[in-house]
Amino acid sequence: MPLLNDAKRYGALTKFFHWAIVGLFAFQYAAGYTMVSLEAKQTALGFSQANYYNWHKSIGLVALCFAIFRLLNRKFNSLPNWAPGLTKTEKRMMHHYENVLYLAMFVMPITGYIYVMAGGYGVHFFEVVHLPNPIGKWELLAFISKWTHIGCSIAILAALAAHMFVVMRHQFVVRDGILWRMLPGTTQAEGSAGPTAAKLEQHE
Repeated sequence: MPLLNDAKRYGALTKFFHWAIVGLFAFQYAAGYTMVSLEAKQTALGFSQANYYNWHKSIGLVALCFAIFRLLNRKFNSLPNWAPGLTKTEKRMMHHYENVLYLAMFVMPITGYIYVMAGGYGVHFFEVVHLPNPIGKWELLAFISKWTHIGCSIAILAALAAHMFVVMRHQFVVRDGILWRMLPGTTQAEGSAGPTAAKLEQHE
């Protein structure tokens, strides 16, 4: 598999950042739900509420770094052509909700960081290092950041749902193999349909 994108397929670097961000944000939603569901002295899977809060904040900063690298990769690594089966409406939809996803990928961790700092909670990075607080306690800023953070989490879910709807419709209704373009380990070319074509390409 080539490292960079070409006109017909996504490269390994783009796929890595795509699925890394998916994994990091999936963890964030799971940890976020768990930490607000637990009481202070309760545990889940052997971890306390404080553990989940610390890991949620730490992974949020890691996700922000990955979002920066993903944006740089997007800027300097041209995207492949659109999948040929996409309609003009679907292309327009994908362009809009992709913009929402990119914006939220940055705003969500940044507002989370501002919230915990302005709220006086701080960040104990991976329970090893206490990060300095450059903001100080600021209740109004903490309030605004908290609800912006929550709003971004909803926006990401809505954009992701729209993205998955288009991909799944093409994969299972139109059956043009669009999902294979982004799966790791495949070299799906534009216009090929399904894993058989991808496997054949790997042996060429």
